[in-house]
Amino acid sequence: MDMLRFALGGLGLLSLTPTISAQFSYDASALPAQSLWTDGIALADVDGDGDLDILFANGSGYGAGGALAQHLFLNDGTGNFSAAHGQLNVGNFNAKMVIAEDFDNDGDPDLMYAPEGAWPTTTQRGRLLINDGTGNFSDESAARLPDVTMASFCVCAGDVDDDGDLDVVFTDGGTFSGVASQAHLFLNDGDAFFSDGTETNLPDDLYNAQDVTIFDWDGDFDVDIALSGKGQSGKRSRLWLNDGTGNFAISTLLDGVGSNGTYEIEWGDLDNDLSLDGMIVSLSGFNDGYATNSISSVATASFAAPNGDDDNEMAGLDYDDDGDLDVVIGSLGFGGEKLYRNDGAGSFVNVSSDVQSIGDSTLDIAVGDLDGDGDYDLVSGQGESGGFTNRVYDNTGVADTRAPRILDWVRPAFDPTQTLFHARTQDAVCDDGGDGYVVATHVSWQASSTASSHASGEAFHQGGGLWRAALPSVPGATGAVFCWSFTDAQGNASTQALTSGTVADITDLGQALAGTPGLALLGASGTPTPGSPITFSLSNAEPNRAGVFLIGTRSIYVDFVGGTLVPLPRFVIGYVTDGGGNAATTVNWPASAPDCTVGFVQCLSVDPGAVMGFSLSNGLGIVQR
Repeated sequence: MDMLRFALGGLGLLSLTPTISAQFSYDASALPAQSLWTDGIALADVDGDGDLDILFANGSGYGAGGALAQHLFLNDGTGNFSAAHGQLNVGNFNAKMVIAEDFDNDGDPDLMYAPEGAWPTTTQRGRLLINDGTGNFSDESAARLPDVTMASFCVCAGDVDDDGDLDVVFTDGGTFSGVASQAHLFLNDGDAFFSDGTETNLPDDLYNAQDVTIFDWDGDFDVDIALSGKGQSGKRSRLWLNDGTGNFAISTLLDGVGSNGTYEIEWGDLDNDLSLDGMIVSLSGFNDGYATNSISSVATASFAAPNGDDDNEMAGLDYDDDGDLDVVIGSLGFGGEKLYRNDGAGSFVNVSSDVQSIGDSTLDIAVGDLDGDGDYDLVSGQGESGGFTNRVYDNTGVADTRAPRILDWVRPAFDPTQTLFHARTQDAVCDDGGDGYVVATHVSWQASSTASSHASGEAFHQGGGLWRAALPSVPGATGAVFCWSFTDAQGNASTQALTSGTVADITDLGQALAGTPGLALLGASGTPTPGSPITFSLSNAEPNRAGVFLIGTRSIYVDFVGGTLVPLPRFVIGYVTDGGGNAATTVNWPASAPDCTVGFVQCLSVDPGAVMGFSLSNGLGIVQR
């Protein structure tokens, strides 16, 4: 419960940790032998056992033919994998990409594959495999996807129409040289049944797309669509801007970004200006680089030497745990994978020596903590040439100690029916439109003179680090208090509290657990402005007993000593009740602490006659003015 002491102890340990350069070394024993051409990789906990499993999208060559088995390798929790391909229950086909997302909103990852075929006469359709929650899949493509054939190199998921489910965009015309064609938008009904929204929602825009990413380009809290691929001169990449309802219009901002060798662009904040920048394969010729996004303009630059190799894949990864995104590159023509370290302002130094040099033909890379040691490992997929030996590179560097960054948020007007909150985040990994392995939860309460309630739940990831949370209203409420809480796979957390409408300074949240005298009552007096005193007063507790004021900047509403604990304790102040069962303490509201714009307080008292020997007062919610 002494969260402050724990936090300070953690900081002390961090200050004593020496600086260690991250090192990625090939673990030849991690994966069973396999020798199939792999174009795509996804990491996901498909069987719900708390570790990341590996999916490989396999398909030989480009165009017609090339049907291969798809692969699933299950993790034993320590980064060693066993084959479980039969659990996919899908026939052989030529797959160029796989993504793992919860399309039917049942809490487990389903799979969507991009299929290659002979364009434009292909008979290939996208593949959707539905997870039963234990990692056993059923191929439900025919029943759930529109009857649209394509030659696709890429698929990406995002909530384009802001309705709380994941839609998908497929590229098309993905022959090796690229053919100008129309991308496809499939709209989700919430239960993973998709309809074709291409004609109704997308611009009529033929483009040589091999890659697609869904993210918020312009900072207006809806997801936009960026295409890249072997585009012709004057239209190297393509940006479609969302109007907020899932209807898109062409922007020419990215038309000059890339070359006729650009296979992929990944998007993340590289220069710490809160907008998402591009990491570009073959920015010019075979030289990789990046594009700085200032919303209304784009500036490009190449990475430092060595450069100029035939590379295929990029991902953002904070490999040195310094709070900015570095860039890892999967190379087809280099003597191994490449790594560029970010100085925090968007300038990069080549540190490829931090990755074991193995000459192979990498077509894709995925990033995740495979062995549960807190740092991020690499998985490479091999194709085109060589022995097609996919590899796991173990990271022996520092663990992730950085909380997810909250890049931006919107403070919406209060809606008496339901208020929608949106926020953008970035964690240590950006790959294929994902946001690392962040789990977002929200905790909130609503209050007016006649109504008070609380709610907590998981927010919805809309793609590219954009999150959505819908807060239902209660009758009589005039406002809401909302607290974002973003926690990554390593337990690092960040919070941001917001208000909407009219909310009282101090609100009784209930949740008292009776002691021997009955319900203990916690009250407060004072005005919660920075630096001002607030007095918390407890009454009707068991006399002459020890207890603590529990104070936090987040509420959690979890079962505790037979009742409900309201705050996540950040500060703990002890007391002993007097002969009347009373206690009080005065604290100054923090003068400059953004995460203290909302406070939660509750009292825990020793009471041998109560449930489990303790009583709990009501909780209080406090809003800074």
